[in-house]
Amino acid sequence: MRGYEAGGTRRWGPWPVAYVVVVGVLTAGGVLLNLLLSFAAVFATDDCGIHHPAPLHCTGGGLLLMWGLPWLGLVWAAAAALAVAARRRGFRPWCGLPLGALVYAGGLLLAWQVVVA
Repeated sequence: MRGYEAGGTRRWGPWPVAYVVVVGVLTAGGVLLNLLLSFAAVFATDDCGIHHPAPLHCTGGGLLLMWGLPWLGLVWAAAAALAVAARRRGFRPWCGLPLGALVYAGGLLLAWQVVVA
């Protein structure tokens, strides 16, 4: 009975170190990408003015969405990848990496929609 102690209680094994390291490295890469995108997003407000009707990214709420969605997506992506790693018996934690990448890409896509709206 692998994974169970003598009393029949479930014994959780240690997290796969390689998986946690890979999630950490990917999260650090996401932080660097978000910093670069935040710098580029500053220039999205260049077309805001009296000659253009106020697009979404020219409002206060739109700016918060444009700058916050990539960070929120990164936090959700790391959480999703780690949540999948809190696996049940027979489930591979590496399946959480594509899920985390999709969640992060979704945050970036939503932020892009705010920029072009």
